[in-house]
Amino acid sequence: MIKKAWTGYAAALSAVIVIGEVANLALGGGFDLRTLGNWIVTGALLLATWGYALQRRIGREYYWRSACWIVIGANLVTAIPALLAGADARMMVIVLLPLVLPAFYAAYRYAYRSPQVWRAGESFR
Repeated sequence: MIKKAWTGYAAALSAVIVIGEVANLALGGGFDLRTLGNWIVTGALLLATWGYALQRRIGREYYWRSACWIVIGANLVTAIPALLAGADARMMVIVLLPLVLPAFYAAYRYAYRSPQVWRAGESFR
């Protein structure tokens, strides 16, 4: 039951993020190094969420231990300017943060509290 719930969450989060990014580009949102960095960080967060949801190894445990804190830190650092940018941006952070918090939890659990994943199974390289 829990695995299905996490898989559903990972699928919904992935869909919302992809749809949001496609819509942003379609509406004339620019593409620059910051956008690319955001996609990389978001991709790592989604991979960790999927790895935790499916209880599958993706890469190596030591990578995810570092990536977990980089992803969480990068998201928090990018939230600060948004919180200071004005009421609309602040409202967006307040609405979106609770939707992403379970993914942070999954990334942490995947990196530090999933020994069954790292002891067995094939690693995707």
